[in-house]
Amino acid sequence: MASAPLSLAYSIADQSFDRTKSLGILNLSMQLAEALAARTEINRLELFSNSSLGEWHRRFAGRQVHCFDRAHATRAGRMFWDQRQVYGEAAARHVQWLLLPKGFASFCRTPRVKLATYVHDVIGDWYRRRYPRAGSQIEAWYFERSLVATVKQSAVVFTNSDFTRQELLAFSKRRALRPPKVVVAGIGFDAVEPRADAIRERIIVLASPFRHKRTDLAAQFMARWQHTTRFCGPVHWVGRWPSGLSRPTEPAWQYHERLDEPAYRTLLAETRVLVYFSEYEGFGMPTVEAVLHGACPVFSAIPSTEEVMRGAGAPFDNASYESFADAMSRALDMPAGELARLRTCLVSRHNWADVADRVIGAMMSS
Repeated sequence: MASAPLSLAYSIADQSFDRTKSLGILNLSMQLAEALAARTEINRLELFSNSSLGEWHRRFAGRQVHCFDRAHATRAGRMFWDQRQVYGEAAARHVQWLLLPKGFASFCRTPRVKLATYVHDVIGDWYRRRYPRAGSQIEAWYFERSLVATVKQSAVVFTNSDFTRQELLAFSKRRALRPPKVVVAGIGFDAVEPRADAIRERIIVLASPFRHKRTDLAAQFMARWQHTTRFCGPVHWVGRWPSGLSRPTEPAWQYHERLDEPAYRTLLAETRVLVYFSEYEGFGMPTVEAVLHGACPVFSAIPSTEEVMRGAGAPFDNASYESFADAMSRALDMPAGELARLRTCLVSRHNWADVADRVIGAMMSS
């Protein structure tokens, strides 16, 4: 007998391009909503959004879109939305499920419908153990309380990788919490046809103000590598620079604090190598995106990126400049045919149809 159709509230109201700390989470939240909206198993989808995403709303013809602008306008508005209002809005619409794609539940209320959450990482707990003095202690407390609520309240938790699943289960054990049902949903990517006429001379290096992204190490290794190899092509740094770290004045280095998705993709389409340093990730989306756009990723060999890439690209050891230099050589010498083969494999492995299957299947069986 066929399963009954689902009714679902999906909240992205507290996210926007101007205010998000993670463009990756914003993009994933939007794309997952689109993938679910296309499925006939969901007979009613109530999208909680805000007017800053108005152009995107056009993709939801026939689905209910509700704008809650206070949910993203201020920090107090986001906290009120997260802690109280979103649960009330879901209950008022008499849906079966509420899906929170940012993964943080309310520790002030309990849901009156089934709760599904998407947990991207457990980095707050990692920071508490690795860099206990970094960042706002109040913010760390808030998100830890919210993650505990996620574990306690969720009928099902989705993660982007098995690494994040294991991290969440370990977090639950350390807090003596009963572990929830955890399903690795993954992340999907749309197939991209790289420009055949693109002149790929530039290198992109991703920067970030967050300590785990190791922009300091990226600047040190890149400067040493460029002086050693005398690489004369342009190097574009994308992302905000950490406070207290001076930007090197290398002649070919250009800095972009923030690029919207179309501008970033345009830059990536003419890039030969993307460099991505990190100590901790739940998934590592830029490594896959680089291959899809015809660039070879050079990236830190940490558990999540190794799981996602499965040997593709050019990983390196953060503790070794020699490993980084070797990875750069391999990336610059990688034939276009090899990148095309990797692109086919990654699109097959990470696609939205499979992600939606896993999400819908888990909700129908919960």
